[in-house]
Amino acid sequence: MYELTYIINPVSSESGSNAVAAKVRSFIVEQLAGQIKKEYIGEKKRLSYPIKKQSSGTYVTAEIIVESEKMDELTKFLELNNDILRHLVLTVDERVKVKKSPRIKPMAIAIPAEEISTARTEKVGIEELDKKLEELLK
Repeated sequence: MYELTYIINPVSSESGSNAVAAKVRSFIVEQLAGQIKKEYIGEKKRLSYPIKKQSSGTYVTAEIIVESEKMDELTKFLELNNDILRHLVLTVDERVKVKKSPRIKPMAIAIPAEEISTARTEKVGIEELDKKLEELLK
């Protein structure tokens, strides 16, 4: 199984990124006798640097099943297609499960739920806060 990611040229958006994706999809299924398990067509994004004098493009990612001998044909098709700015093919091992880690790690401080709910219901006057502040500063 392979993961194919490619960027569609924004100039070809006249025909639509869906049309270009359908063209690639039909090539994989009909010409290469492959299968497409999943396909995600993203929105138009700004590129971090120009590719073929283009500053934006539409990202498409697909999980495909194709014989390894036919991958050269797919690579050649993608390179010769003017509607595709850049492509990347990765080999995916189905046996390996990738555990996604959260981008933001939670804080190490844990406060019991009872303390949080009681802290919000109690109202403290300004005088009490001033007294506690003076005690802490002494």
